[in-house]
Order: sequence, then structure tokens, then C-alpha cells
Amino acid sequence: MSRDKLDALVEQARTRDMMSIAHQHGARLSKYTNTGEYAGPCPVCGTGRDRFAINIKKQTFLCRVCGVGGHGPIDLEIFLGGGDFVEAVKRLTNTTTLGGKHLPTARNAEAAAAHERERERDEEEQHETASWLWSLRRPSVGSPVECYLRVRGYAGVIPPTIGYLPARGEHAHAMISAFALPNEIEPGELGAPLAVRSVHLTKLLPDGSDRIREKQGKIIIGRPLGLPIVISSIGDGLSLAITEGIEDALAYRAAGFAAWAAGNAALFPTLHIPDYLTTIIIEQHLDADEKGQRATARLRALLAERRVEVIIRKAQP
Repeated sequence: MSRDKLDALVEQARTRDMMSIAHQHGARLSKYTNTGEYAGPCPVCGTGRDRFAINIKKQTFLCRVCGVGGHGPIDLEIFLGGGDFVEAVKRLTNTTTLGGKHLPTARNAEAAAAHERERERDEEEQHETASWLWSLRRPSVGSPVECYLRVRGYAGVIPPTIGYLPARGEHAHAMISAFALPNEIEPGELGAPLAVRSVHLTKLLPDGSDRIREKQGKIIIGRPLGLPIVISSIGDGLSLAITEGIEDALAYRAAGFAAWAAGNAALFPTLHIPDYLTTIIIEQHLDADEKGQRATARLRALLAERRVEVIIRKAQP
């Protein structure tokens, strides 16, 4: 399939009606406000009477229980139907192939459905594991986490989205960071996240003098579902710095910026960024691979559609 045809299919998917998509997935939505918002029980978590909402004017959606929101029909299809970007576009355009990927035929539909159920179970187990690990965390102060961050030059307060996970058996000491919605207990002051289903682990040496530099030295447990690691609150300046690494986001916090860490550059385009922001700084490592560069470009393009000023800052890894 040519690039032009692929682009045409993506654009076709983006023109789908979000209310129709929601209804196809079993949503029962009623008019909630006079600003184009409709609300009802969430088709994914099944809770509440108005926890899930779609704003047809802004082309956004949000489930306050799942903690997941997004912009446009494709994001909505990913949330309601699962899968990745390609699979969502195929479903929205009734396309059997897209970029070489095939939809299951009638003969193997049952096997595909079973595989999808297994994938969902595995994902739920990952989320449960992430919640459990977060419950085991200890304060960062006085731990190898504090030592690690001080050695790297960060002298400020460690936000409550970061904790210390002690070594357990074969598992090393680690800095544990939560992917979660911001919880401001006062304007500009972060509190501990209320619900954590995804975490980022940075494995540390016992004395915290450095991180363990191996392939699995940094891992994510539980798909973040568009949530960031919030390092500092968004202030009156309505600007935000987005970085790949937690350490980089802490540097922005120290400089007085609102900062989020994605945990991985590939997750940049999935972040659910508030639509009231006016300026976004995206930090891209100079050694970013092609996938990371594409992710940065994709986020920049998404923000350009919202007329947000985007600043790309090249930085040493």
C-alpha cells in the first residue's frame, strides 16, 4: 500500500463521528452540558452515571475513573477497542490490511479473540503488579534514591510521584515513579497520586551512587495509557516541559518549570496534554533513534493542530 493511501486512510479515520464510535462500543451517553459535552457510564470500566464524557466540539473524551482521556476518533477507538494506532485505523475504515498488517479472517476470528482476551488479562496483571509495587514504596529521603539524585546534581525536593523500592531477593534497589493524573493538594503543590496502575523503575546500586546500566536497567510495568510521571505542577505560565527521563524532568523542576516525564520517548504522542497550555518544551536526546525522532515529530504535529507553541530542545542523554 502506498504512503498516499495510508495517509488517506488515517485522514478518513480522523473524520469518524466520535459519538457513533462510542455507541458502537456500547456507550449510553446523554447531553451533559450546553457546551457540546455528553456523558454516561464508561464502556471500559462500567462505573458511574457520568464518569465517561465526550465533548463533540473539542473532539475530546475522558473517563475520570480509568484516568484516560484523549483527542479525536482514533484515540477514542484505541481506548474503547484496545490495540494500537494501526489497528484502530483499520477498524474505523473497515480496512483488512494497512501497512502489511492483516485483520483476522472469519476462520481465525475465534483464535484472535482468545488471543486478545489473553492479552487483556496479561495487561491487567501488569497493572495490578504496578499498583502492588507502588504500595511497597518507601520515602525517597535518606534512601539510595535520594543519593542517586543528589549525585546527579538535583538538590531540590523530591516529588511524591517518586519513591524508593527496596531490594527484594533477586530484585535490585530501585527508584519507583508513578504514571498518574496530577494530584494537587494545594495550588502548585503535588500530593501522592491517588491511583497508580503503571510505574517506571530505575534500578540502582545499593549505595545509590549510580543506576544499574544494563538493558533492563530501566523498565515500565503496566501500560501508562497516556498518563505522565508528573514532576512539578503546571503554573500560571501555562507552559510545560516534557522529557523522556525522570532525571531530565527534575532538572526542569529545579529551574522552575512545570515538568512531566514520559518514561520513554516512544510514549510522547500518547500523552494526554491539557488543552489550555500555550507553550510546550519537548526535550529530545541528541542520540535519539529513528523511533524516538518520529515520536517527537508526531507529538509536535499533534500540538501544532491545537496552535500550541512548541519548542524542541536538543539535549545530551
